[in-house]
Amino acid sequence: MLRSESQPTSPEPVANGLSEPSLRELLPCLNDWLDSQRDEATASKLIRALVSQSITLGTNSKGARQLEFDAQELTEASGMPERDDYEASAQKVKNANFGRYLESRRASVEAFFAEHGFRHALQLKKHSPGGRHRAQWFLEVYSLEGQADTPDGQPGDQLVEPLSDATAHQIQYDYAEAGLVRCSFIAKPLLGTGSFKIRSVRGLAFASTIIVPALCMLLLTGTGWLHLYVHRPLATSDLAFAVLAVLGCWILWGTIRDGWWLLADRIAPASEVLVSWKETPAQLESFRTGEERVIGLVRYTATCLECAAAIELRYGEGNEGRRLFGCCVESPQEHVFTFDRVTRRGKRFR
Repeated sequence: MLRSESQPTSPEPVANGLSEPSLRELLPCLNDWLDSQRDEATASKLIRALVSQSITLGTNSKGARQLEFDAQELTEASGMPERDDYEASAQKVKNANFGRYLESRRASVEAFFAEHGFRHALQLKKHSPGGRHRAQWFLEVYSLEGQADTPDGQPGDQLVEPLSDATAHQIQYDYAEAGLVRCSFIAKPLLGTGSFKIRSVRGLAFASTIIVPALCMLLLTGTGWLHLYVHRPLATSDLAFAVLAVLGCWILWGTIRDGWWLLADRIAPASEVLVSWKETPAQLESFRTGEERVIGLVRYTATCLECAAAIELRYGEGNEGRRLFGCCVESPQEHVFTFDRVTRRGKRFR
């Protein structure tokens, strides 16, 4: 359980002669700003947990000692599955790009505090004691005028550090294997518990999703070709049939193409009808298990380096139409990353 602290005291005056508001006075404003955000990033949930717990425990910014929370305490307050394991919680916080969330929205945060009459705002800091001690996260007051007014903290206290040059534009994709992503009731007969062997009855059913549309396209094309030998005036029904035939072939070709790309490229976005409505978008992946080739419902996700929002896999456009990219759900046209299924890494594309 999260620990409690003593009641806050009055703030000390700062260098500019103005009284620095206590952390307790600024936390509700930050909480209101979070309520105005519409993203569903994991980092957002962690920040909300940090703010809510800080409000509950009634802390302030007096002195160098701050109320600090480690990764496990944050996931526990957020109700995440990793809350029982510190190592898993630390990895969750790292993958969520937790420290980047407020920093990437710094201008919005400062404008919100200024609109509510504050000359100070809150920033996220991390205390890394080193050794076997757990890294701690906390919020600190800083001035909106000039340089931030940060107290003389411990040597390990630091603002969220920027990424190194080697990893500044790289992301790591998290992988949810087949069986962890719930499929819809429509896909249950085909996917079963989340995957099926290609050389099986379900595999034949999957093959029929390619073969049957191909046969239907041939039938429509053949019917249209036979119409060339019918010598009679053009009727409205002929035009209607032509339009419906072209539309039907276009839809059927999309089904054939997706199935073919899955077999050829080993991965393709899964249709929404295959995934449970409570699940985020997933992918169909073809992989080998022992001597068997398997198709399973999996999910590759990552966290955007720019805004800490979730990243989903989508097809590119134009010449990149067959290539999968990691697109930020908040800015899918600007925050785009490459996707490597083997290394599970990606680089900034644009």
